[in-house]
Amino acid sequence: MMALVVTDSIGFSYPGLIISCFLSYLVCSAFYRVYCHPLSVYPGPRLWAISRLPNAYNQVTGNLSYRISELHEQYGPIVRTAPDELSYIVDAWQDIYGKPAPRNEELKKDASQFNPPPNGVYGLLMEPSDKEHARMRRNLSAGFSEKAMRDQEPIMKKYFDLLIQRLHENCEQPVDMVKWYNLTTFDVISDLTFGESFNCLEDSELNFWVSTFFRFLVAANLLGLAMKFYPLDKIMLSLAPTSLKQLQIQHRDITAAKLKKRLELPDPRTDFLSQAQKFYNTPEGMSFDELTTTAVVLIIAGSETTATLLSGVTYYLLANPQVLSKLTAEIRGEFRNESDITMISVNRLNYELAVLNEALRIYPASAGSLPRVTPPEGCTIAGRFVPGNTSVAVNHWSAYHSRSNFKRPYDFIPERWTGDAEFKDDNRKVLQPFSVGPRNCIGRNLAYTEMRVILAKMIWNFDMELCEESREWNKGQKVFLVYDKPPLMVKLKPVVRA
Repeated sequence: MMALVVTDSIGFSYPGLIISCFLSYLVCSAFYRVYCHPLSVYPGPRLWAISRLPNAYNQVTGNLSYRISELHEQYGPIVRTAPDELSYIVDAWQDIYGKPAPRNEELKKDASQFNPPPNGVYGLLMEPSDKEHARMRRNLSAGFSEKAMRDQEPIMKKYFDLLIQRLHENCEQPVDMVKWYNLTTFDVISDLTFGESFNCLEDSELNFWVSTFFRFLVAANLLGLAMKFYPLDKIMLSLAPTSLKQLQIQHRDITAAKLKKRLELPDPRTDFLSQAQKFYNTPEGMSFDELTTTAVVLIIAGSETTATLLSGVTYYLLANPQVLSKLTAEIRGEFRNESDITMISVNRLNYELAVLNEALRIYPASAGSLPRVTPPEGCTIAGRFVPGNTSVAVNHWSAYHSRSNFKRPYDFIPERWTGDAEFKDDNRKVLQPFSVGPRNCIGRNLAYTEMRVILAKMIWNFDMELCEESREWNKGQKVFLVYDKPPLMVKLKPVVRA
């Protein structure tokens, strides 16, 4: 009793002690992270070094890539963007995404990025194991080769031609090119994956599977962020609306049904699953669950990114008439008939390739970062030692818009890719929109085929003009894994030929 009286008399309280200890912990943690942490030698804003909250806030608001770009302008080519994260804009691609010496091993994917899929089985994109990823890739890579693209050209051509037909039918009024490019790329990749399309172009509207996918991307973005703040991800999953969970189940059921139908085709055809079908359900092959999870990613990643780039290049061409005029002269001078435009013949269009490379730079379909984690013993990246268990990445948007890499980085100038002397000091090697190394984008050949043929057909068929409401279409777009794009309204005038 005496002890209790004495304690009360000096104002002692357990809540006060807990608060004092907590505040002391915060102060000590902040001091350690700013001055004593192994990453303290790397520059960056102190608040970002102390807490992940500034990074998280910018990610939630869709501004993270733009904010990181500003930080690089202020602090230099390597910036600490969280207590355990570094962002790069120098050519560190091989060190981060390749198999750098002397280990000759990949840096691991950041496992905290992805929640396990509903079926508990990872697909090609999210598989954390290098060995399992390599096995899956072997089963799919043949379907994305240059030879496969040539074999698959008749399938793609059907949708390229239908796009042009639909635009001729609808060009009396301004059209939303974001919508039409999405319709096309979804039809192409669904046919090449499932053996049948979603009939988006046929119906001139987005299929249910397609029209709801952006909600899932935003949700996945938030959930991936929440995993950095355990147990917030568990709380978010428990509070997710029933309607969203039902949509996810519907998506997966539709995907599984289409995939099952494709795998049961009696006469296998040349498409993305041809090789996987040969070794289906064998130790060297892929299981049905692996293919299902992979198919979901293929449909989204393989369509949205190409549609995004086509939307971006269309905008920048129409916003830069001198570039559009030069490209128009090349395409219309090269092809007498539209039927002459093929995936082989477009390889002669050197200026078009420069235009697309510049579009990939100024409006990268993947604007963010693809984090990797350094091994426990640490490693060397861009000539400097990085401690173990650090999340590292080249940020696409920041690297491509840095004045240290490109002269006049916010100007759309394809000539920087054609040898113009003004841009001789540009660091063109830093442009890697499809990443590098064993996990680079498997759909690179498909993307270039679609971009080059569709753009050539658009320029050959139509004179285009931006509508007034889309004059600043590129301004203020948020990034949630992909851009939240507004409609791109364009006036189309069919070219009249003798």
